[in-house]
Amino acid sequence: MLSEINAANIDAAACCYLARLGVEDLEELGPLEERTSLTFWGADSYRRFLEEIPGYFGAKAVVLPDGGAVRLAGFYLARAVDGDLELLKLGVLPEFQRLGIGTRLMDACRAEGTRRCCTRCLLEVRKSNQRAIQFYRAHGFGISGTRANYYSNPVEDAWVMERDL
Repeated sequence: MLSEINAANIDAAACCYLARLGVEDLEELGPLEERTSLTFWGADSYRRFLEEIPGYFGAKAVVLPDGGAVRLAGFYLARAVDGDLELLKLGVLPEFQRLGIGTRLMDACRAEGTRRCCTRCLLEVRKSNQRAIQFYRAHGFGISGTRANYYSNPVEDAWVMERDL
């Protein structure tokens, strides 16, 4: 039986929509990244990616919980370069995971990559992040390489994963 919290989350996921990620969302990215174990790059980096550097783009998943305020539930940031779609970040708040929001973000990212004439999608993931690795495998990604000491805090290798678009 679902708890009230889980039932509310499912209702919120059903009331989820995707929108362009913009500089107006920067304040919410820090807390979201902290709760999803993503490394926060800092508001200045995101601002530069989204406003100044061609090829970077992103989307946010916004939920409208029953009787609650609009909330940022997840996001992705990617870039298109030389025919490759590089998925730089994808995160969903824990209370909204396993409700299809991550899949909606992934599908939107791949569709935008295809629209930008990319032919494959690449990403890096911590070797210890089994949940993310399973998610990416379920979306057609395979391991194609490794990057030694790619992450800090703690230092850890990354798997490089890729799939055709």
